[in-house]
Amino acid sequence: MGTFNCHSDANCENTIGSYECHCKPGFIGNGIECSPCNENEYSFNETTCLSCPESSTSELASSSITDCKCDLFNHYLDIENLICLPCEYGFKVDEVSNTCQSLFFSYSTFLFIYYLFIRCLF
Repeated sequence: MGTFNCHSDANCENTIGSYECHCKPGFIGNGIECSPCNENEYSFNETTCLSCPESSTSELASSSITDCKCDLFNHYLDIENLICLPCEYGFKVDEVSNTCQSLFFSYSTFLFIYYLFIRCLF
């Protein structure tokens, strides 16, 4: 009916005869008032923002530790130990998956696509 008073950064959940407001991931508060986690923090739950591990940063309103990215070149965040670790030689960080990916795979994939492209031309 649109009569709820949840914050715009909260989700409204129907209950029997009422509703509950819960701040969205990346925000903390009681659901009626929600504030974003600061830069270099992520929301741990609805009431707590935690700092990103050392040598990593995140954007405003980050919703999980996976949003923390290492500042150091070609390093990934080891979520279990909460430290930034370097990728081994021949690997590079994939920003989306926060893992090290083989450069050989990327290069061989490029060669395969190039081969198909050239073959289609002739």
